[in-house]
Amino acid sequence: MAIQPTQPQTIGGVLDTTFQLYKGSIGKVWILCLLGAIGGTLPSLYMVFGGSANPADPLAALGMMSKPGYWLANLATIILSLWSMGAVYLKVHAIGTDTDMGLGEALTTGLRKVPLLFVTGVLFGIALAVGLVLLVIPGLILMVSLMLCFNLVLFEDKGPIAALTGSHNLVWGNWWRTTAVLTVGLIIVMVIYVAVGVVLGVAIPLIGLGAGDPLMVGLISGVIIGVLASVVLTPFYVSMGIALYWDLKMRKEGGDLAARVGSLGTA
Repeated sequence: MAIQPTQPQTIGGVLDTTFQLYKGSIGKVWILCLLGAIGGTLPSLYMVFGGSANPADPLAALGMMSKPGYWLANLATIILSLWSMGAVYLKVHAIGTDTDMGLGEALTTGLRKVPLLFVTGVLFGIALAVGLVLLVIPGLILMVSLMLCFNLVLFEDKGPIAALTGSHNLVWGNWWRTTAVLTVGLIIVMVIYVAVGVVLGVAIPLIGLGAGDPLMVGLISGVIIGVLASVVLTPFYVSMGIALYWDLKMRKEGGDLAARVGSLGTA
């Protein structure tokens, strides 16, 4: 049964769709989220195991960051993160539209989209940085108005520039309600993340991980928290992004239809 709504929703309706998508997808995409989470740990693992220098020494840590292996680990992190993110978006969208898409197809399609996602992400970062340099407010406006660019790359096969401008066109006119949905979602994410961090921060020293070394305990805690948070939270914010995309698409298409009908009426 499809979860995708057939008409524009209230803010509460968008959030309800988000939770329905999250509930219906978390058990099916966790392995994809785990792929991205493992990729995200590679730079940290390199810092711990990839060099002979003590990572507790700031100068030694900086020296390790200058090594090719560290940058290769970061490159692998970017590729795996974009690959898994694309696959999660595609799979969650398929679940919401009641479309048959297996994990293998999601991974294959997501892998083909990695170059476009990378370029789109770079352009998104540049636009956001320019906005923040000019003033904080333009940066925040751009962050919200361009956030649906990845949906357009994955679901509409748009290129990076078309995806960014398309996202802006979708959000503009509904910026405040989009921000309201994102704010509620951010609060939920922060509460869950803090709860996971507190539980693991207490549990890890008690079960002996890190062998009493504060640095090692901190590194292990960070890696485990990052992995668990990614597996639990990635389906949520992907679901929220897709729910917003659906709602804004219907609002935009409804507004365009109303404008065309109005122009016919005055002709």
